[in-house]
Amino acid sequence: MKSIILKLLHQSWEFISFSFCCGFIASFLIPIKGFLIFTIFVVFADTLTGIKAAKKEGQKINSKGLYRTTEKIIIYFTSILIFEGAKNTFSIPIPITYMVAMMISCTELYSIAENVKRITGVELGTLISRFFKK
Repeated sequence: MKSIILKLLHQSWEFISFSFCCGFIASFLIPIKGFLIFTIFVVFADTLTGIKAAKKEGQKINSKGLYRTTEKIIIYFTSILIFEGAKNTFSIPIPITYMVAMMISCTELYSIAENVKRITGVELGTLISRFFKK
């Protein structure tokens, strides 16, 4: 352990600063990585089901619609990061990051359900409620 510390001290200050910054950023992102990964997943699932529904209805697929995928991911990531930062900075006792991620997920899952209805004609909400009534 002592030799590791001595080796680090012999490194340049740029390396130590860079390592410190990377560690700080990682300590912020690692607790919310699940939210970020799931956000990417639901946005791409919404995009794919939207493309499939548009093809079925004979609508033209253009780059403006596909640009929205990138835009949504950036906005959702920013929202999750801002609320995680606010939670950490102000020591907010409620799980606000979880609530924001849940709202984003519900919005995307609702959109996916709408796209599935457009593709298959089946309403997922009705199907799920019938499943749980049994």
